[in-house]
Amino acid sequence: METAEEHFRRVGYAKTAVADIAAALAMSPANVYRFFPSKSAIRDAICHKLLGQEHAMIEEIIASPEPAAIRLERIILGINRYNRAQFVREKRLHDMVEVAMAENWEAIQAHCDKIKGYYAAVIAEGIASGEFAALDPVTTAESVFMLCASLCHPTLVAQNNHENAENEARRTVSLILRSLRP
Repeated sequence: METAEEHFRRVGYAKTAVADIAAALAMSPANVYRFFPSKSAIRDAICHKLLGQEHAMIEEIIASPEPAAIRLERIILGINRYNRAQFVREKRLHDMVEVAMAENWEAIQAHCDKIKGYYAAVIAEGIASGEFAALDPVTTAESVFMLCASLCHPTLVAQNNHENAENEARRTVSLILRSLRP
């Protein structure tokens, strides 16, 4: 997986063949296929790994004792920073994400659902504590997810990555949090 990821970053996902990965490992493509049945299985494993890193960051924030509004802000801004670091600086990796989203890979849909679940959990806690208005946490999380598209969607993050990106993200999150207050 590490060798494949390195090739995807250096050469690009579309231009990397299983034979290239096998050659870098000094083994035959058939041996690679013993571990991964296809190039897409390798890609999915890498995608899950990268998304897992983001999920771990979010779960750490959720577990903190801070108020729900602060945690929601930290989650959204954390996703924005992570995507800027991973997918803007790493053009080839960004290309793989573009393919993933265009082809609607299972890993991407599962990731989006997981993010909505994280938002819903924090929003529910904010409702319970009186920080947020009494709204349905699931539908509110879906709305927050949509409102954060420009901050979290790798393509939009890449297009809007400029010196004021962090300030714009903070303003957007501030507006979302104000709309959740009772």
